[in-house]
Amino acid sequence: MVAVCAIIAGVSCVSPTPIADSWTAPPTPRDSSKLFQKILLVALIKDDAVRRIAEDKMAGQVKGRGIQSYQYFTSADFQSGESIMNEKLKRDGFDGIVIMRLLQGETGSAAAPGNTQTPNSSWYGYYSSSFPGFVNNNISANTVYHIQTNVYSLTADKLLWTGVTTAVNTTDTNRMIDGVIAAVKQKMKQQGLIK
Repeated sequence: MVAVCAIIAGVSCVSPTPIADSWTAPPTPRDSSKLFQKILLVALIKDDAVRRIAEDKMAGQVKGRGIQSYQYFTSADFQSGESIMNEKLKRDGFDGIVIMRLLQGETGSAAAPGNTQTPNSSWYGYYSSSFPGFVNNNISANTVYHIQTNVYSLTADKLLWTGVTTAVNTTDTNRMIDGVIAAVKQKMKQQGLIK
């Protein structure tokens, strides 16, 4: 996730879950910890308590630079359309967006799906097209989940990085989310996006 040096920096004690697939925008940005000063943090998970946990954990990593979507969005915001939402975000000082989305859950199989994000998609297009799936998923114990994390630059209006992790929720949602955050951090470090 971005600010991402920060968004994910404090989870060094948690074992990362595997990254099954990732993509980075060319040319590679130098250090994403310096790219964003104010980040909107979004977790597309139907269970409101789990959504808040995920967004709060992301916010805890960016040390005052992240705002959770549950504290920012109103139900009327998305009826206004993409251009008005982008204007509102920029007016409020946002320059980055991180979206974590539960792709699917399955018992048994751990094979991750292919990356569903196209490099030219906007954050709003991804969010609005993902919403129907978001309202139909729930977290349940002992299920293999595929979780996609996308990092967007609002100022450049483009996707910078995306990755899919595979995680098993062993009734410890906090640990599962920490594992996803650690995996994203490790992969982005390997790709030179963060220090």
